[in-house]
Amino acid sequence: MYLSEKLAEFIVNLDYEAIPSEVKQRAKELMLDALGTALAAKNEACVLNATKAFEVLSVNPSEKIWSEDKKLDVIYAAMVNAIAAHALDFDDTHTEAILHASAILTPLCLTYGFSVSEDGKKVLKAFIVGWEIAARVGIASKGSFHKRGFHTTAIAGIFGSVAASCVLLDLDKEQIINALGLAGSFASGVNEFLSNGSNSKVLHIANALKNGILVANFAKANMSGPLSIFEGRDNIFRTFGLEDECDKNELYKGVGEIWQVMQVSLKPYPSCHFAHGLIDCAMSLRSDGLKNEDIKSIHCFVDEVPISFICDPIEAKYTPQSAYAAKFSMPFLMALAFFDGKITLKSYEDLNRANLIEFAKKISYEKKKSSGFPKYFPGHLEAVLNDGRVIKKDVLINKGNFDNPLSFDELKDKFLSNASIAVSLEKAQDLVKKLQNLENLNHFDF
Repeated sequence: MYLSEKLAEFIVNLDYEAIPSEVKQRAKELMLDALGTALAAKNEACVLNATKAFEVLSVNPSEKIWSEDKKLDVIYAAMVNAIAAHALDFDDTHTEAILHASAILTPLCLTYGFSVSEDGKKVLKAFIVGWEIAARVGIASKGSFHKRGFHTTAIAGIFGSVAASCVLLDLDKEQIINALGLAGSFASGVNEFLSNGSNSKVLHIANALKNGILVANFAKANMSGPLSIFEGRDNIFRTFGLEDECDKNELYKGVGEIWQVMQVSLKPYPSCHFAHGLIDCAMSLRSDGLKNEDIKSIHCFVDEVPISFICDPIEAKYTPQSAYAAKFSMPFLMALAFFDGKITLKSYEDLNRANLIEFAKKISYEKKKSSGFPKYFPGHLEAVLNDGRVIKKDVLINKGNFDNPLSFDELKDKFLSNASIAVSLEKAQDLVKKLQNLENLNHFDF
């Protein structure tokens, strides 16, 4: 039996009532976090510009987008919501899969899902199933999509989007097999956005959402796809990754027992997740009472995959030229953490603070394998002080990881803070209640 057949069998046979209650609760928490990050991005240029583009394309503007009082075609509205959910790099991450699936699946399920179904249980199941499939593709790739220059969320994300759409559209087993096969031909997204902090990364999210809906509808109309999308000569791991480094057994290992939404980490800081362990290290130096003038240099030890995101080219990382670029700068983020003791959405308003740049330029790095990566995004550094002492910091499990999690109160505080940028406190609290009661809803009236 091909892996696509096994996964399709799992999807079609999964009974909503058999999903553990803690899995359903965690799924609702992830959706709440994604909705909050989307609302916080209300004024981001990429969100406003995408909305303009979709206003031109829309022919039946029936669905209100989350960030503005405007309506678009339902799929375009979902795409704008997805762009907004990822725009601030404040959305969640499945660290082992290196995947941001909630930014895709939350608007897919809440915006598009309720347009084709009035069953909150089905919508919640679709979100959970989408995470199951997307995360397993990412885990199986062992980070090799990134090594080839592809964005894992863009590659694994299309499989999650397709799987969720199959649930929403009530596809049968054969149709789901075809949908998974077709998904490989709709995967795309390269990491060149890192060169200038441009908008292609957020479009990867929107593209995965849209293509997932298209593929599921093609499969429902009995379009066929390759059975061997995970094993064949030109399977996705060979095409987008380094097949010899992949472990395809991860695609099905523990299905129905190990639930992927339980392995997702929430971000306490609005930045690239790869940097969070090192941000924690910088905050620890601050907590020790050290001052900028006490520190001569800081040398960080970073895994191979994060280096291309947060370290290279190091000279450019010292002086990021945009807020988006700053979120992918290890030295700048560490400087913010050291001086301010926190990183918030307002932290990026002044990128020219002399003390930050001075501190950032003290930071260097080398590649070193960490036993915890990518399950965790750890931080390791050695700080040399001007008095000759050497201080080591090791954060093995970054704050917000599922093994060092944010509490529900911390998550709720994050949501209310983010949502307040776009809506009233009363409205934000109402959204919390709605998502907590998602399985009983027949529509999501934003």
